[in-house]
Amino acid sequence: MQNEKKYNVLIALLLSVLTASAVDYVDLDAYKDQQCIKSPSGTIASWLEDGWNSLVSSVNETVYTDNISTDRFWNTLHSSLEDGTFYNRVAGMQFADLETGSDLFLKTVYSAIYEIPVKYKSSLPNGDTITLSGKIFLPKNKRVKNIIIANHYTICSNQEAPGHASCIEGIFATKDYIVLMPDYIGYGISQSITHPYLHLESTVTSAIDLLKAALPYLQSNCYIFSKSLILIGYSQGAAATLALQNELEKNYSNAYSIQQVYAGAGPYDLAATFDFYTSNPFTDIPCSLPMLIMGMNMGEDLHLRMEDFFQPILLKAYPRLIESKTKMMNEVNAELGNDIKKLLKPVIFHKDSYPTSVLYKAVQNNCIVQWTPQNPLYLFHSTEDNMVPFLNSLHVKEAFDSQQLENVQYDFAPYGNHMNAAVTFFEKVYKSL
Repeated sequence: MQNEKKYNVLIALLLSVLTASAVDYVDLDAYKDQQCIKSPSGTIASWLEDGWNSLVSSVNETVYTDNISTDRFWNTLHSSLEDGTFYNRVAGMQFADLETGSDLFLKTVYSAIYEIPVKYKSSLPNGDTITLSGKIFLPKNKRVKNIIIANHYTICSNQEAPGHASCIEGIFATKDYIVLMPDYIGYGISQSITHPYLHLESTVTSAIDLLKAALPYLQSNCYIFSKSLILIGYSQGAAATLALQNELEKNYSNAYSIQQVYAGAGPYDLAATFDFYTSNPFTDIPCSLPMLIMGMNMGEDLHLRMEDFFQPILLKAYPRLIESKTKMMNEVNAELGNDIKKLLKPVIFHKDSYPTSVLYKAVQNNCIVQWTPQNPLYLFHSTEDNMVPFLNSLHVKEAFDSQQLENVQYDFAPYGNHMNAAVTFFEKVYKSL
């Protein structure tokens, strides 16, 4: 029983926030013109460098593979979801404690990978330059297989952003992959800005700009890797991943090739998802519609007023619950409640009437259904998904079937709710890499 408890703590910690609110970001712009150097200075955050040699010397370097690669790891993670707060468990180190597992956690993960919070130049939807942040997960082995670009799922707290957190996607680095994860606009170093939630163009730009900025950094640190990319994303990250694949194939095919794409349970048909949510009085993810209104308003520069959409209770609460980015998703959802009519004004249910008509047009502009993938794509979705309707993947499949595509693999089955299915998705991806 005691060993099982320690193992549960290990898994919880493996998927937890490791850094405090202050992050020491590596500036990728500083590496633009550097060549490979044997002993790079300042490339590893100081909190990793301190005591590194003494830590490595005491580590059994097979521990992480024994723990992550086995079914036991994934089964234990599945069984830890009793309270249904997958996102909180992944990103929230609220029960971490040195005496109950942190030392084992450090030996398990840091023996295999480095985590480098980074900052880089990108652009806002209006074209203005902005500094964004993210994280690079690096294996110790300098000869790696591929670069993975992983787009994260929906978060509410800044502490859940990759620059702050040891996201579950980082475990792919334990299999000798470089993992790049953008925080997105509105998280990390750009926390003070409204997050353009589900705005595909700006999300894709943040990922491509991270890739461009990371390559000189990796080369200056003598990493040798394939030029072929792997793209991975779940939920919000899945829609971003398909949009990223589309953009790379259309406009960057000469610069980057794509080996494989993994997308799970994404709101690809955002208009149909909007219709679904506004046709049901209750929702399992109440933060999503307010975030969507705010995100489309910012990303598409709509000049909408939140008071036209938000009921007084939400209008008063959203700066603290959503804009502040200090609350975990489960906390935000619990406080908002799941009754849409108590949160949003009746106008939201009339998509042909102003101002919802303006919002809905922006939503339609951010669908990623009608396109043609050129590279292998694995689509995953639980038919029992309670947050991102399964109709999203059905609509994509219908669009792809009409083109008779042979490079798309579908994995649709009753894998449980959105959060439990996420574990299955990441397990399948991990084992296929």
